[in-house]
Amino acid sequence: MSRADSPTFSQVIPSQLAEVETLCGQIRALLQKKDLCPVCFAVELLMRESLNNAILHGNESDPAKLVTLRLWVGREWIRLQVCDQGTGFNWHKARPRGLDLTSTSGRGLHLYTLYADRVRFNRRGNQITLWISKKEQAGKEN
Repeated sequence: MSRADSPTFSQVIPSQLAEVETLCGQIRALLQKKDLCPVCFAVELLMRESLNNAILHGNESDPAKLVTLRLWVGREWIRLQVCDQGTGFNWHKARPRGLDLTSTSGRGLHLYTLYADRVRFNRRGNQITLWISKKEQAGKEN
């Protein structure tokens, strides 16, 4: 996939958590239609975490700010990109912490490294791009 490719799916939403469930349902249906059920869990988990982070942390739940989701489905990879209008964060200094199973936050970076084959932030830190292998995902879940 090249950067010039048009996304398979693209949507811009206001920073409201209720919008996340709608998007997840749309992506789930798209992946099922393309017979990509083995990667549905990973894609939905990563998408949900990225969208929630963009809304809560990036845009600080400001419904006037927007979040953009783009999804590309290629031959070997699914590429997921989420961008917010926030100031970003210093991803160079961010390190996945030990996972606190009792915490309701702080698991994003850990989840990204577990379920995505590649994780990239833009320089500003307000856009994440995740690559999920269509071939290897079945092995990760077992």
